Amino acid sequence: MSSVLQDEFEEVSAEPFVRPRSNNDDEMDITPMIDITFLLLIFFLVTSKLDQEQAVDLPKARHGGVVAGKESVVVIMRRGTGEDAEVQNSDGVPFSADKEQQNAEVAEYVQMGIDSGLKHVIIKAEASVRQGEISRVSGAISESMEEGEVINIAVLEQG
Repeated sequence: MSSVLQDEFEEVSAEPFVRPRSNNDDEMDITPMIDITFLLLIFFLVTSKLDQEQAVDLPKARHGGVVAGKESVVVIMRRGTGEDAEVQNSDGVPFSADKEQQNAEVAEYVQMGIDSGLKHVIIKAEASVRQGEISRVSGAISESMEEGEVINIAVLEQG
């Protein structure tokens, strides 16, 4: 052998021999366990049956009382066209469709009822009436009421 090759051979053989690491079971692969867990989770989510019509017992109200309809000025709000609500008096006669004129008519109607001896004001609104509309009408009603009087709001079930 030539001296150059012999020197290279000695350098290579001078390094300690490293054994390949044996494949011991020191660490467990948990990927299959995670896969099974997710599969079970998906299975239970898909097969579970949610009962949306289950009755719920609501707690009794702590505050509030009964307001008699015979002693009250009643304003009825039903879903109208678009976002506007149809506002009616207790006899079902609608107020004007123009919002400003409607507010004035509602305030006058409530004031006449209070002047005639009625004690309360009730807004009966269908569940589909927007909260903004109810707020607008209650604002118009509050203009004709004295300070400290309360506006009662009832929700009508749609049939």
